[in-house]
Amino acid sequence: STFAYEKHIPLIILGGGSNTVFADGIINAFVIRIKADQVSIFSVRPPHPIRTPPGEGKIVTVQSGKILASLINELAEQNLDLSPLTGIPGTVGGAIFGNAGQGPQGTWIGSYVEYIECFTDGKWRTYPKDECKFSYRESAFKKMLSPIIWSVAFSVPSKPTSDIKSAIERLIQKRIETQPHLKTAGSCFKGVDGIPAWKLIDNAGLRGKKLGDIQIAEKHANFLLNAGQGTFEDAKK
Repeated sequence: STFAYEKHIPLIILGGGSNTVFADGIINAFVIRIKADQVSIFSVRPPHPIRTPPGEGKIVTVQSGKILASLINELAEQNLDLSPLTGIPGTVGGAIFGNAGQGPQGTWIGSYVEYIECFTDGKWRTYPKDECKFSYRESAFKKMLSPIIWSVAFSVPSKPTSDIKSAIERLIQKRIETQPHLKTAGSCFKGVDGIPAWKLIDNAGLRGKKLGDIQIAEKHANFLLNAGQGTFEDAKK
């Protein structure tokens, strides 16, 4: 990141790339993919002031390159429940950046956050939850210039492993039934005034519409599918 700042090269921080559509041709930028994925579980409070987790829950610190699905499954084995975030692709850092969750009325990753370690404006800072400004698919980090979300502290509630695994299986099955599992960059657009984006797209008569090789999915109208050799321009249109 210091190299990018000194050389005045645009800096792009990439998580898992699961919700990314790359521009056609050459991208004149310095792209960093964070791979650090260490997980630590605390029975007592780490150095920063935080609230006590519900029940026998724990404080879990996670580096931002950790794959979210892996984290959910690993914590389930420790009787720690992040199952409401099941099925969300990509890394913890990407999920934090966009406050990933299960729809406008669902559970969002920001609800578990205690604090975030982030590099921004040339220095390291600890952001407590209230400074992260989490809302529907939004966070304070979206308004910063190339922030590097390095680690997150979660307050994770406890639940028996068997109950967590049942919830995970239930949510995975629901996603299989309701969402396409083809070449896609995921659910694309935000809802408006509590109306899901897929419903607005469907009401506009766009379900199934195709431009070039990019198609609005028949199964779920908020997903763009690559039906062959789709390009960035196809997706943009």
